[in-house]
Amino acid sequence: MVDTHAHIDTEAFDADRDAVLQRARAAGIEAIIIPAITIERTAVAEQLVAEYPWIYRAVGIHPHHAASATPALLEQVERSVTAPKVVAVGEIGLDYYYDYAPPAVQREVFRTQLRIAKHAGMPVIIHNRQADDDVLELLEQEQDGSLRGVLHCFTSPLPVLERALALGFCVSFTGNITFRRWSDVELLRAVPSDRFMLETDSPYMTPEPHRGKRNEPAFVRMIAERLAVIRQTTLEETVMTTTATAKRLFNLAVIGMLVFLASVGAAHPAQQDQEADSAEFEYVHPYPRVVGFGGLVGPNTIVETQTFEALNRTQPLSYEGIPAFGGLAVWELTDRLMVEAAYLYSVNRKVVYDPVTNPYGQRNPDSYHFLELGARWMLNPYSRVVFYGFGGAGSVWISRDGSPLSAPNICITPGIGLFINIPTPFGMIVPGGEWRLNFMLADERRFVTMSNGERYIATISTFFSIPRFTLLYFPKW
Repeated sequence: MVDTHAHIDTEAFDADRDAVLQRARAAGIEAIIIPAITIERTAVAEQLVAEYPWIYRAVGIHPHHAASATPALLEQVERSVTAPKVVAVGEIGLDYYYDYAPPAVQREVFRTQLRIAKHAGMPVIIHNRQADDDVLELLEQEQDGSLRGVLHCFTSPLPVLERALALGFCVSFTGNITFRRWSDVELLRAVPSDRFMLETDSPYMTPEPHRGKRNEPAFVRMIAERLAVIRQTTLEETVMTTTATAKRLFNLAVIGMLVFLASVGAAHPAQQDQEADSAEFEYVHPYPRVVGFGGLVGPNTIVETQTFEALNRTQPLSYEGIPAFGGLAVWELTDRLMVEAAYLYSVNRKVVYDPVTNPYGQRNPDSYHFLELGARWMLNPYSRVVFYGFGGAGSVWISRDGSPLSAPNICITPGIGLFINIPTPFGMIVPGGEWRLNFMLADERRFVTMSNGERYIATISTFFSIPRFTLLYFPKW
């Protein structure tokens, strides 16, 4: 993996920079590119690229500092492009969110640096915040076939992406795509596989689940995992294509070969790194689930529609809040598909005789035995909170007023629900909630006692509404 945009030269890493870089290598990072932000940190970036063969840097004037971009500083940028291990001009661009420099000044400094990059044959790393139209207009004006680069931390809408791709540019994505509120799935799927890259933008834009803490290059894997899920591909393919794109755009393969030739004797560590990288390609589900079992409980609402032919009348009747409980077992066939078998037992005591509330009631309650078979289709199986739809069929056996159980009544059972993945050392604990309906396909014909004590035969259609709380345990295998 290549972290194409990490500000590891900033003060945020001064206390533990070596440890951060060790974690990056352990996570399978092949290369890191440090874009320029401030002149004051240039010496730190120069020291890092000199000390670490796999770290590279870019030079340029950030749009936040465009107001202080004197001709002398721009000449310094032009001279710096030939310095060792400089692979791009950046980050440069426009930022209209902050009022650090007038837009006209930002545009002029941006244009000048685009021309420096073209003259040097180098790619550009572009910062764009609330300036889509002006950024694209300048790129279109300066594109003569020699301008190439990347729009980093890309969050613009699809039409902007299409114009950027038409100009021959790449885009890169960072930790924001892992945020819960990120919803632009079609944007990520619209990018050709050879036109996007990975970045952390460290120490900013920390991905979930580390959001709120300092970001670092080792977290780039989480961005790759999220991209793989959204684009419906494998982590291995995502890592391979983004790494190849980064090496091609920034010419890292050639520079890396020069570094290799200058580092004779590093073959054995390199071999270990390659093996570590291969291990990184193996996809690991963040919340592994195979076979689970547990219990459920919830309130059962019985809803009947009673049709009395003799009275030429139809009336609804419902019994609410009837306790139901049982057990279930599930088997996750694929990351998105989980099959389920469940049993529930429910007793309706509201039909029993009561001298005040039900003077014509039964002697014994009605009991219900449900067997449900079906499947859950999970919309976001790799998230901590997973939403799903349920579809299936089942049977219900009914004992009325103490009579033997009836023949099975076939039911259709749709539902919607969610569950929460809670990893533990001994397996996955998964509490959840679901609203499920059981529609009996066949009508019943039986006597119904009216409020005045008279009894009439009725044709009755029935469904059951059973919101339920579930608790599953998936053991480690």
